Amino acid sequence: MTQLPVVPDSSQVLTTFKIYIAKHLSKTLPVTLEQALAGVDYRKKGGDFIVALLRFRLPGKVAEIAAKVIDGVSPLFMAQFLPLR
Repeated sequence: MTQLPVVPDSSQVLTTFKIYIAKHLSKTLPVTLEQALAGVDYRKKGGDFIVALLRFRLPGKVAEIAAKVIDGVSPLFMAQFLPLR
């Protein structure tokens, strides 16, 4: 079973989103969870997440691969992991 990273409390929120983005990538593309985690990062300014699709060296056009990933995201994808208040 894949071991997910242990993170300090201060970065839990960003790491949680990174893990779920990586899980989505590993379900959508022919990459392992470890490869997907290595391909997801976030900017220190602005907090946008970045997925380095070229790092995966997948066959095909990057735009088509990106479209496949984007098509697999539903509005409820991330909402299901947000805590209820």
